[in-house]
Amino acid sequence: MSQDFHGGVGQVAEGDINNYGININLTDKAESRGLVAAQRKELHELRAKCEELGDDPRDVWRRVHAQLGVTSISEITTEQFANARSAIQARLELLQEDADKRRLVGKVLRAVAEKDAKAEMNNFCELSFGRTQLKNLQKHQLQQTLEFVQCFEPTSQVKATPIGASTLSIKEFLVMHKQNAAVLFCLGVLIGGIWF
Repeated sequence: MSQDFHGGVGQVAEGDINNYGININLTDKAESRGLVAAQRKELHELRAKCEELGDDPRDVWRRVHAQLGVTSISEITTEQFANARSAIQARLELLQEDADKRRLVGKVLRAVAEKDAKAEMNNFCELSFGRTQLKNLQKHQLQQTLEFVQCFEPTSQVKATPIGASTLSIKEFLVMHKQNAAVLFCLGVLIGGIWF
């Protein structure tokens, strides 16, 4: 190993220093490697799960690219893989949460329709959460609402049926409703006299 010095040697920046046979990396930046096939496959599988839940695959990649500051998956390095995976997993969890909420809203609405308890459900939501629109509730709030509706027992009001309406004979009707029968009799005589 030999070195040639030209100029002053007191300062490193002074003069030219040539090192023969020795590589000195002055940038402190290690050369970055692209993703390996297994890492690419894992990212694509996560993206496919997002797509199954109704998300546009281009939107998933746009979010990852924006977070990592790249323009394509080929620019993602192995050092950025963990961040890329975290971004897609966060999106997947959000989509799963939305799917769970839609499923719970459907169950609540079916239970409300079965028990005819819309007013009671609205009152419960208003008192408990301060809002009545189911789509604006969180998952745990929807679970509480579903529990309320499932435990709700509608008060059965006994419908008043006319007393023996189908079994009354004419004699029993006249005895029970004397005044009405008398008025009907007089009205019939009056109309019959005018008509005939």
